[in-house]
Amino acid sequence: MASLQEEENMVNQQKIDSLPKLFFNQADRLRDRVALRHKNYGIWHRISWKEYGQKVKEVAAGLIASGLSKGEYVAILGDNRPEWLICHIAVMTAGGATCGIYPTSAPDQIFYVLNHSEAKILFVENEEQVDKVLQILPQLDLKEVVIWDPKGLWGFSHPQIIFFDQFLEKARAHLQGNPDCVKERMATIDPEDTAMIIYTSGTTGPPKGAMISHRNITLLTESFLEANPTYETDEVLSYLPLAHIYENLISLFQAVRSGGTVNFVEHIDTLGQNLREVSPTIFASVPRIWEKFASLIEIRMSDSTFLKKALYRLSILIGLRYIRAKSDSRNRLLLGILYRPLYFTVLYHLKRQLGFERVRWGVCGAAPACPELFEYYNALGIPLREGYGQTESTGVIATQRLDRPRWGFVGESIPNVEVKIADDGEILVRGPNVFKGYLKDPELTASTLEDGWLHTGDVGAMED
Repeated sequence: MASLQEEENMVNQQKIDSLPKLFFNQADRLRDRVALRHKNYGIWHRISWKEYGQKVKEVAAGLIASGLSKGEYVAILGDNRPEWLICHIAVMTAGGATCGIYPTSAPDQIFYVLNHSEAKILFVENEEQVDKVLQILPQLDLKEVVIWDPKGLWGFSHPQIIFFDQFLEKARAHLQGNPDCVKERMATIDPEDTAMIIYTSGTTGPPKGAMISHRNITLLTESFLEANPTYETDEVLSYLPLAHIYENLISLFQAVRSGGTVNFVEHIDTLGQNLREVSPTIFASVPRIWEKFASLIEIRMSDSTFLKKALYRLSILIGLRYIRAKSDSRNRLLLGILYRPLYFTVLYHLKRQLGFERVRWGVCGAAPACPELFEYYNALGIPLREGYGQTESTGVIATQRLDRPRWGFVGESIPNVEVKIADDGEILVRGPNVFKGYLKDPELTASTLEDGWLHTGDVGAMED
């Protein structure tokens, strides 16, 4: 019987050129390990990799049964939940491409994405989202709208709208008569096919639909994980919008490649509570949320006794000096002797109260953050690192490495990705992570991609 390491090597050696192929490979290999975890009515429920794979297969069959052709688009509108990822992967498996829509979108914003992408099928979360869609449905060329959560919609009927359970019944019936339909459709996927469209809002004009290919996803993921290794034992918390490339990187790309567990928050308002319950090993967020957690610690300590406040201030002070003494081995050794007992006496308990005690590394991205924020968390004992990327680079261009952080810099380019600075200071990027272009906008694509180089529009500098 092969060991887990041998099985992992087998996965590495196989030619995986699309996310669906990698996904089903992992589902077959990991089977009874927990893939997804979500909370309903106060209880955490598990979905194994075997169940995950079966659900994706059924939804893919349902899409084929509904008439989805290869290369067509399917939109998803709702908060993060297992169905989001299941439908997301299923669309790709059926040869289509997904368009995520932010759950906070107004009807006119939803209309733009659906109309611009010419989406054929739309998955929506609940009654709230259905109400928005009904306002624009007559103006759209949708074949079908599928509702995940029927709560509040009992007795509701519309010729274009069905519930998820009905959709799955149709899918199972189609599978019975066509057991190989999903496998056959998946075999038609080309690495250069569009896997997803991420709509990015520009400073002027309507949103732009960035086309991300299967090749972009698989090769970017390999490069990202080479720089930031993850494992089957890792757990993440899914709460940032899946319509954004950042959350796809964490909850989809790396989670499928590593075989770890994705935990869904009940609601963004329960993030703190769910974080404490799950205690993830990897936590990705934006500067605003990292700053909020830092403020919570400061507020909590300000209400503590004089002795506790003094110990906290001393612990952070020693911690800051410890992490800054990277090149001074003698001083670092002495500071380490002081820091470790303070860490276990004071700082570890603060981490535990927030749910960060198991975090191997944290990621801060999607917006600039001050160096002091990273220093603070590292002094606290949380290895927070900065990453830089954009939708057009499939989410990542550079990241700080765990073993050689440098505050105030976004890090080193990930493997297989080239970065150079143009004469005017613009950051240019070339590599397998660079997107295909903008949907229905060849002129903007041509000005953004020149001679294989992605013009990021960002200004930067490089240092040794």
